[in-house]
Amino acid sequence: MACRIQIVLLTTANVLADRDDDLRRLVQSVDAFRQNYPDVTVEHRMLLQCCHDIAAACIRFGFPRDMIVTASPTQVPLSVARNMMLDALLATDSLALANALVAFPDDDAWFPPGVLEYIYDRFQTDSRLDFWFCRYGSAAGMPSTIDERPSSLQDAISRASSNTIFLRGRILKTIGGFDESLGLGTTAKSGEDTEFAMRAYFASQEVRHAPYRMIGHRDFDPSIRAKYFPGTVVALGRYAWTSPQACFAFARKILVGCALMIKRELSPFDFLRAGQMYFTNKAAPNSAEALGRPSGVQRPRRSNLKDKRRYA
Repeated sequence: MACRIQIVLLTTANVLADRDDDLRRLVQSVDAFRQNYPDVTVEHRMLLQCCHDIAAACIRFGFPRDMIVTASPTQVPLSVARNMMLDALLATDSLALANALVAFPDDDAWFPPGVLEYIYDRFQTDSRLDFWFCRYGSAAGMPSTIDERPSSLQDAISRASSNTIFLRGRILKTIGGFDESLGLGTTAKSGEDTEFAMRAYFASQEVRHAPYRMIGHRDFDPSIRAKYFPGTVVALGRYAWTSPQACFAFARKILVGCALMIKRELSPFDFLRAGQMYFTNKAAPNSAEALGRPSGVQRPRRSNLKDKRRYA
């Protein structure tokens, strides 16, 4: 029997956000997988933000005793939070990590019955598979039949999000972490998922797309497309000249911005601001470093971080 690969899940949550039930739902969905696959190692890392008492928070949220929980006393941008966990993960330099299945479920996401098992089996049985993704939604579930297909770059741009991205560990070792100038908590407000997915796509041997809502998460709100426009422009523009497909995706996004202006969902000022942000941030992060980070990003000092591995 082939050696079982491990699963690594990276989640961050703000303890002040009042998402106790959502977090418990996520933990319970992972626990269901553990019960179905007891011989698989599941390493769930959790970064709690605005947290000053890890032990109390672990009890409050019902975390399992083997969860690796760290805490930041302050709120940090989402990309920074994910990279803090990736820092610790990649620092282990484990040989098992190269082949592991790595995912980034949000605190309000969950795995419907059978979904994580299906994704795990895909990575376990196909050693060439590096990047797999699907869609998400509040009515997500396990389809009766699944017709996967090789992914195009546009598929990854349009459908891959942090909640639906599943990567082989060796890809993380190649591309590093999330761009800390993009995403929630930055002036860009978005784009980190798209930028990360594009780097993963270019670095992967095999990328597969399951065009079904298989990961549970609140539905996308179309009314916030204008809010997310600048960050996505930066992400797409950064790689616009790497391939015809990437150039088309960038041009398509500019046309979407024009359409949003015509419908008065996006102001001309915000459209121009997106262009300014693109020219300011068009340089790609240096993936030769473990986690290439744009300059000027402020992160908590390590001395301000609390760490409790597999809390007792």
